[in-house]
Amino acid sequence: MPSANRHSAENATCKAAAVGLALAENSEPMLKPVLIIVNGLPCSGKTTIARRLAQDVRLPVFSRDGIYETLFDALAGDGAPPAAVGSASFSLLYSIAGSILAAGQSLIVEGFFGRPDLRTAEFAELQRRHDFEPLQILCKADGAVLLERFLARAGSAGRHTGHEDLAWLEQNRERLLSGILLPLALGGQVLEIDTTTPDRFDYAALLRQVQSALL
Repeated sequence: MPSANRHSAENATCKAAAVGLALAENSEPMLKPVLIIVNGLPCSGKTTIARRLAQDVRLPVFSRDGIYETLFDALAGDGAPPAAVGSASFSLLYSIAGSILAAGQSLIVEGFFGRPDLRTAEFAELQRRHDFEPLQILCKADGAVLLERFLARAGSAGRHTGHEDLAWLEQNRERLLSGILLPLALGGQVLEIDTTTPDRFDYAALLRQVQSALL
């Protein structure tokens, strides 16, 4: 890897961890940190929910897609295939989460953890190393609505070029139309919310449940 790109990726990693730790230090330390995992199919509202919760409960939040896009930009000149960048983005997400959990602080991670067996094993290993309490928020929506959102996002000018949306859809259309993803087998609470329309779920009730879990 050329040194400029390597340093760019390393700097992005250090900055992400530093920001997360700085935000975490503003919250009260707990005996057992809570890892809030916002999961769901593409376009089910994960990022919106995670960012809103992070602001309301004052916790750092890390997006798997955000990490992927940062790595993709840093490594694009090296010809790194998207699959390799995707795998690295999960590894980096767990590394950042582990650094914050090791300090006894809670945080939020969000992403499409669409391979339940593999992602469960990865989170379980993280839990073995940093004893946390999992709290899963599983976003779902009507399949036709997800498909409409997905196509609109794929065709938008602001969509990052590193995402191979149409190729993914070709292989996963029926899965997207199912509208829901299975939770990870980690134990702990699983809160399921329907984001088909803004009035399908009560955000205030969700916030109270998250706040209660953090006590």
